[in-house]
Amino acid sequence: MVSKSKKKSNVHGHNEVKTLHMHTANTSDISSEKSVEQLIQELKESNNEIVRSSAAGALGHIKSETAVEPLIRALKDTHVYVRHGAAWALGEIKSEKAIEALRQALNDEDEVMRGKAAEALGKIQGS
Repeated sequence: MVSKSKKKSNVHGHNEVKTLHMHTANTSDISSEKSVEQLIQELKESNNEIVRSSAAGALGHIKSETAVEPLIRALKDTHVYVRHGAAWALGEIKSEKAIEALRQALNDEDEVMRGKAAEALGKIQGS
């Protein structure tokens, strides 16, 4: 039997994913600062790792400098897929501000993450 708090958490996660899709569905609207701020909020505050990971990916597609610092913090997320998404997004944004954090991510416990950090560094330093 699922507890009420668990049900509430699942519903909340579903609503977060639905909101995230609403912000990313219309590509003409995706680069608005309101969308960027909403995605950053989801990246920082969501309890759902799928939402955080998706937010990181969407921010990478938008390529907004505003997202760099929150994405750098996401490189230390407890969930590996969020870290993967953050590294990929930072590589897409190509901000030199991310170089040191990505260098540190080369020591991540996850082998795939180390590869994603290296890829992102290559994109930034090769641009």
